[in-house]
Amino acid sequence: MNQLKYVHILGIGGCACSAIGEYLCEKGVRVSGSERTERDDLQYLEQKGIKIFYRHAAENLNDTPDLLLYSPAVKALAPDNPEFKEAQKRAIPQESWETFIGNYLLEEGRTGITVSGSEGKGTTAGILTAILRDTKWAPLSILGAQMKMPSGDSNIFMGKGSTYILEGDEYNRNFHNYHPEINIMINFAFEHPETYRDFADYKASFAHFFNGMVGKKKQILHATPNIIEFVREYNFTDITWFGFPEETALLEKSSVDKTKIWTITNHKLSLEGNYFTLEAVHETPLDLFVPALPGYLALNAAGAVLAALELGMTHEDAAYGLKRFTGMKRRFDVCGNKPIFITDYGHSPESIRHIISEIRSIYSQHKLHIIFQPHLFSRTFNFLDDFASALAAADKISLIDIYPAREKKEEWAERVSSEILAEKTACLNPNTEYCGAPQTIAENLKDKIDSNEVVCLMGAGDMDRYYGKLIEYFDKD
Repeated sequence: MNQLKYVHILGIGGCACSAIGEYLCEKGVRVSGSERTERDDLQYLEQKGIKIFYRHAAENLNDTPDLLLYSPAVKALAPDNPEFKEAQKRAIPQESWETFIGNYLLEEGRTGITVSGSEGKGTTAGILTAILRDTKWAPLSILGAQMKMPSGDSNIFMGKGSTYILEGDEYNRNFHNYHPEINIMINFAFEHPETYRDFADYKASFAHFFNGMVGKKKQILHATPNIIEFVREYNFTDITWFGFPEETALLEKSSVDKTKIWTITNHKLSLEGNYFTLEAVHETPLDLFVPALPGYLALNAAGAVLAALELGMTHEDAAYGLKRFTGMKRRFDVCGNKPIFITDYGHSPESIRHIISEIRSIYSQHKLHIIFQPHLFSRTFNFLDDFASALAAADKISLIDIYPAREKKEEWAERVSSEILAEKTACLNPNTEYCGAPQTIAENLKDKIDSNEVVCLMGAGDMDRYYGKLIEYFDKD
């Protein structure tokens, strides 16, 4: 880091890439970046002095940066990008942002904490950031999600304490670049078929990540059947387990290491948030409250609190810090009243099932309308039947065009589309329709929404740039 004077970030509009840019700028490094099109949501970076080119071109590197950082998604989608070619031609070093930050943080000497698994990474990391932020452990947190904080929504917290927090993203085996001391895992199910052959390959990648940890190599794991079986298969030890009573009971029947087991009891959910107790043998019970929805936040919060205790935080301070968490943007984010709008980043069949279950529990008097934008052609293709069955549990389903991310539409157009998913889902629930491109979401859907519904705008794509107009249409009334 001390040798870097100027860094250019290709794909700076990505959630994590923008955070890296902000962090480098804070460190006194000159930063520039490029994006394909102009975006209002990047103005805050420009206000910090970061030059953004709204095009990809060789001349963006005219000032010769010391390093070209990039998002793996850009590399996968456009390996012939002119900035890659120019950097190679002029021998400008290139690195993915994950490789860079992994190496830098390992050398910096902070205690690393990651949250890995198929779901729940951003939320759990955000909760842990809230717990630690005003303490001697105040972390550098770089997340793929925006935390709601008093200073405003942000995907980075630049604490000066002794820890860092990262999401252990398994796409492209990115998390192999990270070497934390503590890892939290909430969910574990086969994901990213564009990277992994099957669940066995997926599990082997996580085992590689676990084995690459440093220091105490502490695992804090939710006691799901898949995680228990994974631990048994690879014989990992020194684990702190947590879960609801029916989950921790599974551990008694298994042969896995049971260093410590914490059980979530007395769980009560209200519109204020989650109340629950964490109990373990030979430990004082912790009565906890997280002021946010939905009910699964009890699991995310339990994992975060146990990581804080592992660092040495007292029970009282952990409980106090937890109360400061107020939610994550696009993570069960309630943002309207008539109708009730909820925005959520969920993009797998499992996450759809979870969200539908939570909405049914909290808003039992309302019909549920899911507006879903699938993320990735490969994911939609490989899990088409699972998506259809998960979505069909809603009362009404509206499907937006698939967000391609790092994939090319022309390579998938004949095999999978939102129209095909709509047809498949309509066989299970006739109240399903295809609703076009995300840019048209307000115009196409404003007359198809009942003011007494709960409307969940769900997906990890770019629909968040457009659904604001839909929400505003109802707010003005």
